[in-house]
Amino acid sequence: MILRRFRAGRSQEAANGPRPLSRLETGKSGVVVRIVSTSPDRVVKLSSLGVMSGVSIRLVQRHPAVVLQIAETTIAIDREVADEILVEPVA
Repeated sequence: MILRRFRAGRSQEAANGPRPLSRLETGKSGVVVRIVSTSPDRVVKLSSLGVMSGVSIRLVQRHPAVVLQIAETTIAIDREVADEILVEPVA
């Protein structure tokens, strides 16, 4: 019983903080907090597409590919890449 309460409180706490882009609700916006990729080439590629800390993005769809919108640009990325982009949801 105690363990269940702890987990419920913890999941609520996590719901309010940064999360992978792939876990953002479709149609919602967020601000990129950081990119946690271990591949420098991937970070460079994402930056060249406009995905970097401080940028506001909107999740358009999750399946079959993750599609995001940055200003007037729409980009499709693999879920693996979307998991490495941490965003803070915007209310």
